Amino acid sequence: MQNSETELSLSDTRAVAGDRAKSDQAFLDSMTTETQAPVEEEWQPSKHEKAIIYTISLLNLIVSLDATIIVTSLAAIVDDIGGTTTEAFWIGTSYLLVNAVTMPVICSISDVIGRPICLTFSVAIFSLGTILCCVANGIPLMLVGRCIQGVGGGGIHSLGLVIQTDFIPLRWRPKWYGVTLAAWAVGLSAGPIIGGAIAQKTTWRWVFYLMFPICGFGLVAVPYLLTLRPKKATAQEKLSRIDWFGCFIFIGSATIFLMALSWGGSQHPWDSAATLAPLIIGFVGLLITVLYIKYYAKNPFIRKTLFCDASSIVTYIAAAGQGFVLYATLYYSPLYFQAVKNFSPINTGLATLPNLLTFALSGIVTGRLVTRFNNFRWAIWIGWFFGAVAAGMYVVWRVNDSAAVWVWTFLIGGISHGAILNAQNFATQAMCKEGDEGAAAAMYIFARQFGMAVGVGIGATTFQNVMKMKLRWEGLPTEIADNAEAYIPTLHSLPDGHEKDVITDAYAFGFQVVVGTWTALETLMLFLTLVFIKHADMNRKVSSDHHLNSDRMIRHWGKKNNGIETEEYGT
Repeated sequence: MQNSETELSLSDTRAVAGDRAKSDQAFLDSMTTETQAPVEEEWQPSKHEKAIIYTISLLNLIVSLDATIIVTSLAAIVDDIGGTTTEAFWIGTSYLLVNAVTMPVICSISDVIGRPICLTFSVAIFSLGTILCCVANGIPLMLVGRCIQGVGGGGIHSLGLVIQTDFIPLRWRPKWYGVTLAAWAVGLSAGPIIGGAIAQKTTWRWVFYLMFPICGFGLVAVPYLLTLRPKKATAQEKLSRIDWFGCFIFIGSATIFLMALSWGGSQHPWDSAATLAPLIIGFVGLLITVLYIKYYAKNPFIRKTLFCDASSIVTYIAAAGQGFVLYATLYYSPLYFQAVKNFSPINTGLATLPNLLTFALSGIVTGRLVTRFNNFRWAIWIGWFFGAVAAGMYVVWRVNDSAAVWVWTFLIGGISHGAILNAQNFATQAMCKEGDEGAAAAMYIFARQFGMAVGVGIGATTFQNVMKMKLRWEGLPTEIADNAEAYIPTLHSLPDGHEKDVITDAYAFGFQVVVGTWTALETLMLFLTLVFIKHADMNRKVSSDHHLNSDRMIRHWGKKNNGIETEEYGT
């Protein structure tokens, strides 16, 4: 009897080892072959899962709205509460910086203590920041509110993507992420128009009042609907699994590094101590973070297994590249319309609609096609190709900025961003090891947001320095470039003549050089993705430590009438 049990145990061990070997070989094979077996049955979400998807989408709408509504209302805010051009710059920039550096930390903590707690905290902290912005009568409180909003917005945006990896199979995520992407694009599209209308017609505080209904909905809906259960552990075990040291050095290093990039060349010279000191300290801190994660961390907040090959690394680099260009498009296009074409804030928002609406449509269509054909590479390549074409068309605006030219530029650029955003996002999840999809989603969205934050500094420095150079050539004061946004009303009040034409052309010249950098960057990204990104099979089952429990929904909604499934998810 004992010999029989021993033989059975050895047989089971060999079977497990054989299964693992087959699984590893299947993963390697999926990275090198384009032809995959079709999925037998399409995955359909239950009513409970749909409710979570739509709730996440609605919360993402306010995050994207908050990012763009400020663009066309910033002048009204500063005019009312006072402040310099530099302080106005930080009202927008502080949100982006904090947003970027907190994303990977919040997602890592959610792996340990659970998604519902972290998402509820993010909505609550975003609401608190919004309240502070509403009551601000000076720049200091406004900046504090914007930073707190950045923490909450970063958590909402990143966790919204990570949570979907806990219950949607990878093959079908691009399709259903299209719902979130559509809501995000609506926020991006409506933000400049609503901000411009508010700035012209009523108090700027309505920019923030608009957030409260959705914040209130989120504070109720998230704890109720998001019944994801994390891996069971004691409070002490959970606290010990959080990488406190790694999170601390990363947040500190990334913050001062991005701050130095943001003010270098615009508020402080690049060779000044005010720029070089934080830039060097931040870079060294980020390098220490990388070494710590690779060699010392037991439970690193960023998983080193995500960077297992050149294909994965290039995809994260391309995510940062897209963030860089996407922010520049959202910021410098409206600046061009207001300064060079003398558009009102409302008309400026309307002018950007072709870009943002095709962005949403392209993302939705790309998601369905990626799901249908189990292939993301074609979408990435087409996206970067169209991106390079659109960037080249932006350069032409200084010579020809007729409606036909800028509308077609926006249409092509929107198609580009929608395709890249959806396809690259899920490429990283297909390339990672099984069970790392949530971490890959968090890393991708952080890389994109980090690229946006870097784009703030590089874009501002390039624009200001080029505009100053043009003004200097014409014998005009270079201080105009230091206050480019604030000077726009003065520019349009000048009488028609040589001086007004030259200053207007200085704005156009600064814009032309900025978009020239986009052309070079997008061409580089096209080359890198063509050479390095490999195919990976997306036919994976859900592999997560967080399981959806629908018992509450069954009690409240009823099982038969609402299509709630429980057998696939454990408690």
